[in-house]
Amino acid sequence: MKQRSLILPVYVIWLIILVFIPFLLMLFLAFTKTKGLDLTHITFSLDNFKDILDPIYFDAYKNSIVLSTIASLLCLLIGYPVAYILTKIKSSKTRNILLAMFVLPMWSNMLLRIIGWEILFNPSSILNSIGISFDLIGSPFAIIIGMVSTYLPLMIFPIYTSLNKLDNSLIEASYDLGASKFQTFKSVILPLSLPGIYSGFTMTFLPSATNFALPERLSGGNITLLGNIINSNFGKSFNYGFGSLLSVILIVIIFIVMIFINKKDKDGDLLL
Repeated sequence: MKQRSLILPVYVIWLIILVFIPFLLMLFLAFTKTKGLDLTHITFSLDNFKDILDPIYFDAYKNSIVLSTIASLLCLLIGYPVAYILTKIKSSKTRNILLAMFVLPMWSNMLLRIIGWEILFNPSSILNSIGISFDLIGSPFAIIIGMVSTYLPLMIFPIYTSLNKLDNSLIEASYDLGASKFQTFKSVILPLSLPGIYSGFTMTFLPSATNFALPERLSGGNITLLGNIINSNFGKSFNYGFGSLLSVILIVIIFIVMIFINKKDKDGDLLL
């Protein structure tokens, strides 16, 4: 208890420096027109809100929603069976080793993993030595594969946690009442694991929609997502006002989703 009281002020200070001050700065810039961070000619303006509706950004909005949704659904289709199988493994040692295998790739640099896919998706790659050649750079398929491979663990772990908490007596009661395996899954297991699915879908969809390095490397500049617009406004056009407005909107969306998940997850142990 004493250690917690000593750590709390440090945590609050870091939270203020790394979260609240940057957020307030972005909120301020969203309502202004500036040239970079030159505040000498700063003016209050709502033009950034008009720019959001500019048709030139519609493709980026559409790409972010469509590609991220497809990638998240694929993560769910792959991740749910994997999580379910993991819960059925009786040996804790084997289960922990398999869980570690899904965690280990996340410890490596994400950009290096993306560059690895970029090399494999080029027509000339190391795969040519075994008679295989891909030409996927610039296609939505390449981006979706990159998203799935990057964020799949974020789908598996919340579902695994949710399934691992299931009360087996409910499943046994379902079988005792004459339900088949499919009926038990549909009426008992799936509904009780929905909080894990909500959490996993959110944790794969949001970073997929806002990632900028992945579409930049795998699309060859042909496909733009929301993260690319934000990155471009901060790093190239120096339109900090518009970039800040998009960032603030995303933060608000994430905050609303977190509230929704917290309501579904009353125990509060699904979010990683």
